[in-house]
Amino acid sequence: MSEQEVWSVIKYKPKNGCEEDFIKELKRLEKIMKENKSYSFLNTFIRLETGEFVQIAKMPNLDALLDGQVSGLEWLDSVDHLLEKYDNESRTDSFSGFVI
Repeated sequence: MSEQEVWSVIKYKPKNGCEEDFIKELKRLEKIMKENKSYSFLNTFIRLETGEFVQIAKMPNLDALLDGQVSGLEWLDSVDHLLEKYDNESRTDSFSGFVI
């Protein structure tokens, strides 16, 4: 696989009244991401004026990104009840790409 850094941007839209619970769950996600990782990565969250939250993550390569997908999807399933769906019925609005 490629050794290029990969950035991911994932946007979440919590339901009204669920924001504080979602923030707790984001902290839990960060803990999950740090467990048993043998590589260094950047992961941060921001809150938009729209009430949405954005996760910004930098992974050292595609293998590292793929390594976290199963636990990330399990976490997403666990917070499904806190999230509104986007127009395409997805729980997130996201994209990833290699650093150029």
